[in-house]
Amino acid sequence: MKSGNVVIWDLDSTLIDTNAVFENAQKNVINRLSNELNKLSIGIEPDSEKEIDNLRAVDYEGIKIRGHTGYDYPHQLPLSLLYMYLRRSNQKDEYAAAWLANAGFKLAEEIGKEYIENLDKVPIKFKGIEKVLEDSAKKNYNLLLTEYFGNEEKQYKKINDNGLGTYFDKIMTTEKKDKLAIMSAAEYGRLENGISNGGFKLIFIDDRSKYLEIAKDAYPFCTTINVLFGKKEIFRESSDNVGYTARTVSELSNILKKV
Repeated sequence: MKSGNVVIWDLDSTLIDTNAVFENAQKNVINRLSNELNKLSIGIEPDSEKEIDNLRAVDYEGIKIRGHTGYDYPHQLPLSLLYMYLRRSNQKDEYAAAWLANAGFKLAEEIGKEYIENLDKVPIKFKGIEKVLEDSAKKNYNLLLTEYFGNEEKQYKKINDNGLGTYFDKIMTTEKKDKLAIMSAAEYGRLENGISNGGFKLIFIDDRSKYLEIAKDAYPFCTTINVLFGKKEIFRESSDNVGYTARTVSELSNILKKV
C-alpha cells in the first residue's frame, strides 16, 4: 500500500535530456553561421564552448523579451548573433549593415527554421531514471506536472515516446507553471490520497530552482530537490535555496530513499 506521500515531478531536463536537444540545435546554429561568415573572412570557432556560451547569453536576453522559446520569431536568434559577429569584425559599417539587411536576414530565416526543427526533436530519458520512478511509484503518489509552452501534444509525445506515463498516477499539463498550477497539483494529490488539510509529505522535483522556491513558499513543509543533470540551460538560477541538489540520477535515487 502506498504511503500517501505526494511526489511532483517535472519533465524537461528532469526526466528527459532536453538540454541535449537544445545543445545540438545550438551547435548547428554556430556551425551554419561559421560556414557562411567564413566567406566574409569572419572567423568563428564552431567547436568553442565560448561561442555556445555567447549564443546562450544572446538567447537568454531574447527569452526575457519574447518568452520561453523563439518559436514565434525563429530568425531572431541567428540574426542577433550575426549582428554580434559583424560588430566584432573589421567589416565597414555600411557594408555590414547592407549585408545584414539582405543576405544576412535571409540566412537568419533559413537557420532559424533549422533551429526550430532541431528543437522539435524528442529528447531521450536519462539513463536509470525509470528505476527511480519505479521505486517512487511503489510507495508514493507520483504526479507529473509539465509546462507545454503552447504545444500540449508535443509534451505528451515526449512522455509516450520515452515510456514514462506508466509511472504516474496523474499527468497534469499547464501553459504556465506558476503558484496556482503548482498548488493545484499538490492539492489534487492530497485529495486523491484522502489526506486532510494541514501538513502532508510533499516532495517537489524540478530542474528550475524558481519553481521549487514557489512550492516551498506555498508549502513550507515541502521537500524540494533540484536536479542539475549534465549542462544546465541558460536560466542562470541559483540552487542555494533548495533542500537537496542532485547532479546525477544516482544522487536523486539516494535522496529519495532518505526523505
